[in-house]
Amino acid sequence: MRRTLGRLAHRLFPALTRSLINARTLAFGQGQRRADASNAAGEPIPWYTYPAIEYLSQLDASGLSVFEFGAGHSCLFWAARALRVCAVDSNPAWHAKLAARRPPKLELFLRQEKQGYVGCLAEQKDAFDLIVIDGRWRRSCARLAPKHLRDGGLLVLDNSDWFPRTAQDLRESGWLQIDFSGFGPINAYAWTTSIFLRADTRLQRGFRPPQPIGGERQLDAEDD
Repeated sequence: MRRTLGRLAHRLFPALTRSLINARTLAFGQGQRRADASNAAGEPIPWYTYPAIEYLSQLDASGLSVFEFGAGHSCLFWAARALRVCAVDSNPAWHAKLAARRPPKLELFLRQEKQGYVGCLAEQKDAFDLIVIDGRWRRSCARLAPKHLRDGGLLVLDNSDWFPRTAQDLRESGWLQIDFSGFGPINAYAWTTSIFLRADTRLQRGFRPPQPIGGERQLDAEDD
């Protein structure tokens, strides 16, 4: 009965029905109805766009070291996947909130001034496989980040549509920019999370493209 009513509604009001299905996928499938950056199961996810999250979730991060400019749920997301995670933030209240939930793999730093914040990356003894630029002073952070990235690593710049000069700096330094635009947690607008890589990028992803949230499974779609 319920399926019959659904089909009838789709025939009578196709545009409205599609809009409601899309809203349901975003709110419940992706978890955007939640008040924080979490997926539908309540697990912490980065405050990136959903397309970027789905791509990054495929990476085999088990042996990776991650550094983040700007701490958040993304730290918890990476700490559940990576070998080591370091993050710096400039907000004492937010730093304290995260510190209360800090898993063993996560190192948190509080730096309220620009020099200490940007320089926190250089304080670390080792280079990193992935560096995320998602906090304050992004252009300065982006200038420094490649010097502390291991060969074959990735850079992530969130809100790259808001920071076009920062993205341009990276492109002019030889980085290839791949944009993931769309909706993400919390926000009622779309934005862009960009990944920057070089020809020697070696981070491994899954061999099979994932079934996207809200997608339809087509087992025999390929036509030889």
